[in-house]
Amino acid sequence: MEWANPEYKAEDVNKAGKALSSMVFPVNTVDGLEALSVINNWRAAHAYPLNTFQITLRHRARKIERKVIIAQRAKRLDSIHRKLVSKTTMRMTQMQDIAGCRAVFSRIPQV
Repeated sequence: MEWANPEYKAEDVNKAGKALSSMVFPVNTVDGLEALSVINNWRAAHAYPLNTFQITLRHRARKIERKVIIAQRAKRLDSIHRKLVSKTTMRMTQMQDIAGCRAVFSRIPQV
């Protein structure tokens, strides 16, 4: 599997986020589709570090509980849109929850 690399400068990603925040979702204009293309590349570029972290988390968590559940996800486009609309000063490149990973243990003390 080949990992995605960021193809756009940070200012282009932020510009696409700003454009998306002023549109109705789902977008169906040329400008909207161009903004989504930039944002999708930004999301995809987080896949490698997310996967690397997930593997590390899985390895460490299994030392605590063999049947721990590990999950990972990239933020959905509709969630990105809602966040950009609700937080008008947010820049796309500063969105801290663009991807996430979690470990679910069976008991609180194991956490």
